[in-house]
Formats: sequence, C-alpha cells, structure tokens
Amino acid sequence: MFKQLRKANQNDYLLITATLILLVVFNLSLLSYVQGQQKAAERDQAQALATGCSRTLKGEIKNALTLSATLKELVLASDGKVDNFSTVAKYLLAENTAASNLQLAPKGKVTEIYPLKGNEAGKINLLTDPIRGPLCRYGISHQVTVTQGPIALKQGGKGLVMRTPIFIKKKGKKQFWGFAVVVMKIPQTFSSTAANLKSAGYSYELEKQVSPLNTSYKQVMQKGGLHEPITYSFTTADNSKWLLKLAPAKGWRYNKWNWFMGYIVIIDFAIAGLMLWVISGRISGRILERKATLDPLTQAYNRQGFDWKLASQGEKETTVIMLDIDDFKSINDVFGHQTGDAVLVQLTRNLQKCFGPKAIIGRNGGDEFVVALPGRMSDNRPAIKGLSVLKQEAASNGEAIPFSVSIGYSEFPGQAKDYEEALKFADAALYEVKIAGKNNFASYKSSLTEKKHHN
Repeated sequence: MFKQLRKANQNDYLLITATLILLVVFNLSLLSYVQGQQKAAERDQAQALATGCSRTLKGEIKNALTLSATLKELVLASDGKVDNFSTVAKYLLAENTAASNLQLAPKGKVTEIYPLKGNEAGKINLLTDPIRGPLCRYGISHQVTVTQGPIALKQGGKGLVMRTPIFIKKKGKKQFWGFAVVVMKIPQTFSSTAANLKSAGYSYELEKQVSPLNTSYKQVMQKGGLHEPITYSFTTADNSKWLLKLAPAKGWRYNKWNWFMGYIVIIDFAIAGLMLWVISGRISGRILERKATLDPLTQAYNRQGFDWKLASQGEKETTVIMLDIDDFKSINDVFGHQTGDAVLVQLTRNLQKCFGPKAIIGRNGGDEFVVALPGRMSDNRPAIKGLSVLKQEAASNGEAIPFSVSIGYSEFPGQAKDYEEALKFADAALYEVKIAGKNNFASYKSSLTEKKHHN
C-alpha cells in the first residue's frame, strides 16, 4: 500500500487534504455533541440534587421555627406571664442541639435568655436598636417571623436569629406582647443538607437574603471550590430567600473529555485507514489503466487507449495526424534495437513538445504514431510544420542519432464523417509524402484516394 502511495498525484493529495479536514470537522462535531449530551445529563442531575437538598433545608428551618412556635405557645398559655422559661428552654435546647440560645422579649426588650452565660449582652431593646429595630418593626407590622443573618455570634461562629412576634387578645383586640427569639448555629442547623451534599460528592455555597429590608445576599456556609455551578433559589417557611450553588467537587465530567479521546483516536485511525485504502485503490486503478491503455516503451496511448481517449472527447473538430519514422528498419539494423527504442521514446517527447498537453498521442505499433489534435487543419498546420522541420535526434551510447519523420493529416468532420475515415485520409496523405521523398508533411486532398496506404 505505502509503495503505491508514493505514486500519488495532485488529485490524491487533494483527496487526502479534504479527508483530513472532514475528519477534523467530524471529530469536533462529535466531541461537541457528546459533551453537550454529557453536560445536559450532569447538570440535570445536579439540579435534581439541589431540589432535594432545598427540601431538606426547608425542613431544618422548619425545625428551628418549631422552637419559636413552642415559646409563643408558652407565652399565650400563660397569658404573657411566663415563670418556667428556663425549664422549657433547657428542654428545647436538649432536643435541638443546633440552637444556640432562646430568648423572650416582652414589648421588644429582651429579658429572658437561656443559657444566660456568655449571652448577657443580648439583653437589649430590640425596637430601639438601630440595627435590629427596623426589622423587628417590620415583623410586628406584617405579623411574620423575621430571620436576620447570618451574623457573628458572641460565642464564635455564625448564626441566624429568628424573631417571632407574639400577639395576645385583650378585650377582643390583638395586642403586641413581644418576641420569641431563637438563635441558631451555623453550620449545625444545616447538618443534614451538608451531609447529603458531601455524600453526593458536591461542593456547595449557601447564601441567604440578609433580611426583608436588605435584598442583598450573604454567604451562610461554603464547602470546596465551585466551577460553573448550578444555582437553585427557594423560599423557606419564614419567608427567607435562599440561593444554593453547587458543582461536583472533582469537577464536571463533561469538561474532562480525555476519556473520549481514545474513542476519537480509534475513529481517526479507522477513517485514515479507509482513506489510504481508497487512495491506494485509486492508484492501483490508474496503474492498471496505464498498463491497459499505454504503450510500455513510449508511454503514449496504445490503440485501445487512443480510441478510448478520443471517444471521451466527444464530437469536436479534430485534426488526425499519422506519421512514422523514415527508414526506421535501417536504424534498427545499423545501430541496434536499443537505439531504435531510444528513437521511439525521443519522438514521443517531441510530439508532446510540439503539440502540447491537449494532444492525444498514440503508437499504433512499430514506428507508426497517430495524433488527435483539437481544432481544424488550418489552425494546427503551424504545429505540424514545426514538428516536420524540428531537428530530431536521439542519444544512444553517448552518440546522437538523427532521424526524420513523414507526416500526413486530415480532419473531421470537415473532411471525414468520423475518426475512422479521417484516419484513412491521413494515411493516404502520409503515403503521398512517402512516395514524394519522405521527411515532409502533407494534408489530405480530395484528389487522393483513400485506398492508397503506405507500406
């Protein structure tokens, strides 16, 4: 195969180039398609995980709200006069270890904190505090739990503060009693969410809208680096808005397409092999065609090849030329057949030089050649004359061997109805040149008989 590829021509190289370009385009398209499918599948999977984690996180926030709801019921049950706060708070904290402390704030002023130790600074008036006041008043006016944070806790770490306004009915009217306050620790509050994401092999970032009065988002917790994360937004029972961003801890597989390169290489080798096989077949076909249609000595067309090539040109105006080498037998007898072969090869070169690439050159056998030249006789006469007057000689054993040719020609459809008849007319003209002394050229005239043939 590779020996044959050395015989590749320009068209073969164009085919190779086109195939390589198509191969690159195919590979890039295939890679883009596979990556696109992989990307869609992976991100859909991540989106489903984010949806599930949001449900878990909503449940964790709901558990925290249960603490404030319990404190609220405690206040309502005692008509606002709570005397067993520490006992109830201790029990609640034991049940929910993610809570940092519980507070009661009658009329907005924090009076009860459990545990008190380390939280003494929390006994403030929430309504008059410049930071907490606006949000607390928002909770009272809308009668909703407001969650502030994340904030820095005195004991270290970060936390969320949930303040639930309590209203007591007196004389048929609801009156603001104060707040039930729950301080939750981060990340303990979201331990289940974090565990689920870790087991799934994802990095994440959880953000929360600071408060209903501050629409900016602040990071609650974060684990690992994020590359091209998906973002999922949701709202919890306390009307807090959240953003969960997550991405695989080891990166998206669709960005790591090296695994796919092996498949591409196999495809490349298969296509390259097919391409070489096709080109080798083309070359083999040309070699067989050359053997079937070309004279092995001169590489001019043989009779079969000449007829096939001429037929492929269609019905065009053509000058048909017949010629042979004068006294060729004497050249063979005096100088040997090797010199005779050199003369035949040199004549073929001279024909190609005089008549150009459009000429169809054939060797009928021996020293007889035939040429089909596009155009009328009058147009081609200068080229025919140029061949006749050309100084022709062949080199053999370091010696220049001169030779001459006799030429006869005709045309069709101007003179003959077809190629066969034109060939007979050209042969008749060649006969006239021969009997007139050789080494000359002549066109067919109607006065000549087509029955005359040179011997």
